[in-house]
Amino acid sequence: MKNHSHKIKSYIARLSTAALLTALLWGCGRVPPVTEVPPSSRLPFVGVLLDNTATKHDVSSVDDGELSADCYKDEKHLVYFSRKELIVKGEGKKLALYNGDGYTLDYDIDRILISPRGKERILSYDGKKYRGLLEMTSSSGQIKMVNLVYVEDYLKGVVALEIGPCQEDQIEAVKAQAIAARTYAMAHLGQFGPEAGYDLKSDVTDQVYGGVAAEYELVSRAVEATVGEVAVYHDKMINAYYHSTCGGTTDDIEDVWDKDAQPYLVSVSDDGACSISKYFTWREKFTADQIVLRLNQYLTQERGDQVNVGKLTDIRVGARTPGGRVASVIFETTSGHYIFKKEKVRWVIKQSETPEAILRSARFNLEIKKNGAGDISEVTFVGGGWGHGVGMCQMGAKGLSQRGVTCDSIIALYYQGTQLKKLY
Repeated sequence: MKNHSHKIKSYIARLSTAALLTALLWGCGRVPPVTEVPPSSRLPFVGVLLDNTATKHDVSSVDDGELSADCYKDEKHLVYFSRKELIVKGEGKKLALYNGDGYTLDYDIDRILISPRGKERILSYDGKKYRGLLEMTSSSGQIKMVNLVYVEDYLKGVVALEIGPCQEDQIEAVKAQAIAARTYAMAHLGQFGPEAGYDLKSDVTDQVYGGVAAEYELVSRAVEATVGEVAVYHDKMINAYYHSTCGGTTDDIEDVWDKDAQPYLVSVSDDGACSISKYFTWREKFTADQIVLRLNQYLTQERGDQVNVGKLTDIRVGARTPGGRVASVIFETTSGHYIFKKEKVRWVIKQSETPEAILRSARFNLEIKKNGAGDISEVTFVGGGWGHGVGMCQMGAKGLSQRGVTCDSIIALYYQGTQLKKLY
């Protein structure tokens, strides 16, 4: 019964949160009546994890308007209103709420939900601006900060960071990115389970989300022009993978990762559309000693024991994918040969001048130089593209947009056999 009671409380909490979010969207005047809906039905809101490490947060309204703090503790629900900043501190598994002068408003709180009530309806926490609501809980004094936000507002803070700077003649690519990002978000609702309290993370684990600071007018127009649209295959939302630059051809998902084949994630050519990218081609030079050092570092970390591969005697591509990426790379050394398949070589070799960054792509050829004694002295990776190469090529989408291709055709190219569907 205890678990059942917890689920009921959790459902009521989500319902009340949804009502508050709906009120924010409709303004402070008329709000549509709340009616009971099936549990499987979701309003288009997402919970995005912003932080779970800090022990203190300052929250305010950006236009010095009023904000409210709903405090839930045991069976009580208290609401505080303020025109000044509020301070939330984590104290074990509880929270404490203070005004800007440090005066205690409440303590032993299980959950705090802060809502903007000013004209702009934007909240700022620790100087970072977000639309929607901010929900806080605590664990060991560390505050879990979740932004509960309308999906379309979430996308305005995602699309710009994911696709990068765009110009007006690339707006069809921005629309395609909005559809891909929306599809990803809607397909991953509840991915961490009900106990997590959020749907998505705000970093590369899911999609990079910067809130209001990431918004700009072109992206906002593209998001608004595609409201509610997602990409589906046989009426099911797709895994809308995307990457920066394919180098001319994308790849089948199963040839890049150890994942099942998907009929819409297959190798396609974009007819050189992504040649506008400065990473359409690239070169990375390494000495033989650098290659050996990186092999030793990677294998030592992977195996948990010190590894010394000895001297590099040869390096060659064993097989390639349909899209031209390496399916396997073989390193011959005096201690034996080492084979790395699919994407793994990117993590082994990394970039020459920035060893903390992985190799830009697995689409490359090898140029090997030897000294007078016949030993390898230098290896150059002559590559193309940036990213894994699965799904939509963002720079290709930009290039296609500049050629007059519309967003639905861009989606149809990179996600073969899919259709657009309006969810809401």
